[in-house]
Amino acid sequence: MKSARHAALDILLKVELNNAYAAPLLARAMPRFQSRDRRLLADLVYGVLRWRLTLDWIIARASHRPVASIDLSLLIPLRLGAYQLIFLTKIPAHAAVSTSVNLVKSVRGQKAGGFINALLRHIAEKGDKTLEQLPRDQTADALALRTSHPSWLVRRWIEQFGYGETEALCNANNQPPPATLRVNVHKTTRDSLIKDAKQIPDLKNARVNPTRFASQGLSVAPLSAVFETDWIERGVVTIQDEASQVVGEIVSARPAEWILDACAGIGGKALQLLETTGGHLNLICMDAIPRKLKQLHSSAKRLGFSPPPRIAARAEENPLANQPIFDKVLLDAPCSNTGVIRRHPERKWRLDEKDITRLCEVQENLLTALAPKVRAGGVLVYSTCSLEREEGEGMVSRFLSLHKEFTLDDCAQVLGGRIIPFVTNGMFRSFPHKGGMDGFFCARLIRRKP
Repeated sequence: MKSARHAALDILLKVELNNAYAAPLLARAMPRFQSRDRRLLADLVYGVLRWRLTLDWIIARASHRPVASIDLSLLIPLRLGAYQLIFLTKIPAHAAVSTSVNLVKSVRGQKAGGFINALLRHIAEKGDKTLEQLPRDQTADALALRTSHPSWLVRRWIEQFGYGETEALCNANNQPPPATLRVNVHKTTRDSLIKDAKQIPDLKNARVNPTRFASQGLSVAPLSAVFETDWIERGVVTIQDEASQVVGEIVSARPAEWILDACAGIGGKALQLLETTGGHLNLICMDAIPRKLKQLHSSAKRLGFSPPPRIAARAEENPLANQPIFDKVLLDAPCSNTGVIRRHPERKWRLDEKDITRLCEVQENLLTALAPKVRAGGVLVYSTCSLEREEGEGMVSRFLSLHKEFTLDDCAQVLGGRIIPFVTNGMFRSFPHKGGMDGFFCARLIRRKP
């Protein structure tokens, strides 16, 4: 069987060459390894993706050549070795070097192994002191290099949030995200699972606590402890970030309502709405990717909603989706994902500033198309996992200027005092470095009655 390091190499190559995402690749690889190797595998993959820019700077200085001239089959083992030498100091230097050399030999042969060996030994001589040589000035480029973020994105954030906030945000993006579960209140309660956790031997050393802002969330550390239970198989929990759960609560679904989830994806928020209403919803879920709707359907069954009526329906299969009958419409819009970089670090290397302009056009078109589907007195909930103002507050401002039939509701009035620190002008916004949640934006828009 391949080692955790070899599996990390395979995953990182697929991320680079195939534009794949690390999370599903890791999920498929994890069952092959014991707990200790699973942790190492995840650390190697996410660590290299988070620190890619800084690692490449270190490699370029050591090799006296631009990393663009180094073939990926050599560069990724170099990144893996350098990451272990600089950031995983509990791993002996000789082990980090030798395992990386062996990876290259298995792919490129003896000669390539010699190149990697010499380069990593040079990096190992300086160890983590290499980081002290990074530029310390307070410029966007220096901060980008120190925190391994694209310079254009750091400059944009400094303009929006200021230098200090941007530095804190970038540092938070390089930390492993918290593990958060959503409790299926259709089957159990949060208090019951907390009591249950105390009786499970494998959770003896785990920390299971209620989340601070999501009313049905559980914070679990480490997340691996969850997989020692049958909670997921029994359908009593779903892995979902706390901010995402808050957005689902802002929808404030009520039994018997007609609700349209226009970009449902794999159904995180849609299934949350079903849980909170005991399945008593007229719920239609749409998405452009049929595979995601298939996964949503499977998850609905796991959570106890079988058969789930209208749960996996595309627009062309649902004439109702084109009628102004909905009490609530949720648009969790396609976006730049800059609020979830700590969960998907590869995203920051693929994103371009032009993408944000393009995505704003998509968001505006979706809002315009969905507005007529909301009944008078109904609610249109707009959310993204983006930190960019033009995808959040700016988009809502533009929509309201063009659609006088809608008015802005106050998210804090819907959920009460627990989210007040995250609400400005009635709109919810969270940041990874404030409160520990992912970066989300959400606004409730009410269609006026005639």
